[in-house]
Amino acid sequence: MSAEDRLHRLLREQPEYRGILEKAIKFEENPPSDFARKYGWEWYDVAGHPARLTKLVSEGVLKVTYKSRRYTHYKLTDCDAVRRALRTAGPPNFFELGRRLSRVV
Repeated sequence: MSAEDRLHRLLREQPEYRGILEKAIKFEENPPSDFARKYGWEWYDVAGHPARLTKLVSEGVLKVTYKSRRYTHYKLTDCDAVRRALRTAGPPNFFELGRRLSRVV
């Protein structure tokens, strides 16, 4: 299964990842500093819980570019593939997302 296929499946099953990936693309297109350009972004830059980012790393969507006891920086493995997957996955299904979140609350 290709990375794009995994992304399609992930976005279909868990649409909450869409926001994280869209913010990651924006961050990588316009990094605020040279450090961010080289090492990437942290969880709070994309409003993504570290557990969700770990899932994206295990799916091959993200890579860890820097890790210490205090910091973990990430980058998309293939920004163009993520962009294509977001475009072809269609708009988010807010009804489904709301239904899932209502079970948590």
